[in-house]
Amino acid sequence: MAYEVDFMAVGDGEKSGDAIAVRFGNLAGPRAQQKVFVIDGGNKESGESLVDHVQKYYGTTRVDAVISTHPDADHSSGLTVVLEELEVGSLYMHQPWNHAEDIRHLFDDDRVTPSGLEERAWRALENARELEKLANDKHIPIVEPFSDTVPQVLSPSKDFYQQQLANFRCMPEPARQARLRAIMEAVFGAVKVTKRTAETWFTETLTEPEPDATSGENNSSVVLLLDLAGQRFLFTADAGVPALTAAADRAAALNIDLKTVKYLQVPHHGSKHNVGPAILDRILGPKLSQDSPTKVAFVSASKDGGPKHPAEKVINAFQRRGAKVFATQGNGLSQYSPDVSRRVGWSDATKLPFYGEVDE
Repeated sequence: MAYEVDFMAVGDGEKSGDAIAVRFGNLAGPRAQQKVFVIDGGNKESGESLVDHVQKYYGTTRVDAVISTHPDADHSSGLTVVLEELEVGSLYMHQPWNHAEDIRHLFDDDRVTPSGLEERAWRALENARELEKLANDKHIPIVEPFSDTVPQVLSPSKDFYQQQLANFRCMPEPARQARLRAIMEAVFGAVKVTKRTAETWFTETLTEPEPDATSGENNSSVVLLLDLAGQRFLFTADAGVPALTAAADRAAALNIDLKTVKYLQVPHHGSKHNVGPAILDRILGPKLSQDSPTKVAFVSASKDGGPKHPAEKVINAFQRRGAKVFATQGNGLSQYSPDVSRRVGWSDATKLPFYGEVDE
């Protein structure tokens, strides 16, 4: 088995996104001996780039599985282009409006009804609704990706997903009081003066995020573990600490040590709100005494996304735990097995440096 994993360049200005293509199998053989996956599609422009990439480099017009990790536009809107222009075997996506009856008990308000919750999700999550409609029109099977039904999915379980769904922005206020904190941060963050602080290999300033630092939408992200030619790849989308913890718990239940994963995606474009030292120790391993990388981490970040995407202290934290870190930042990134030929016009990527000074 051989593989190619491609992180597309996504983003405009400071807005980042995810669009990933994967091909694996007997890449020198017939198409029937290969599989092609698409994991998120970024924006509409990214969707067009994905279609071109699959056709040009994978030599096919068929995608066996499209995975929509969560309904945010910077991950899902480009997938409509993939569904429209390529033949798709299956679509893996959550259908939040189908869970209204199951989450009604999470709202302490008699005025909240399942039909009302369904309508809220249907009206607010336009990109997910469009994906579902396209799949139905094209007779593409839809599977909800839960850890207890899809083997490669480590998170969310159905129960965990429904807990996060109750805190989506479109849901009634009692279930999402944490959003008040996010709104206050957005208001006062506009006048906040950014300060710089020093870091060394032995001095880490990354702290544990607040319990509500990540939105329900982001924590509903599909965390995917793929085994490609004996190498494991962990795709994390926009998962925060609660989702990553659930994924690590699921992996442990399956006797999978995530610290043995060589290739992984840095969550949420490298945001400091999505990871902390404890979960990184659990997924990557403890801090090393010197720079001796054995892992590779990829960040989907726009060209002008810094210093928020990616956060320098997050990049440093991954490096301390043995990962070389690469970011898209306007260029596509490709990781492929040794038996795959280098593409014409592609060159070695430059890993991100260790930063001696970071934003507080």
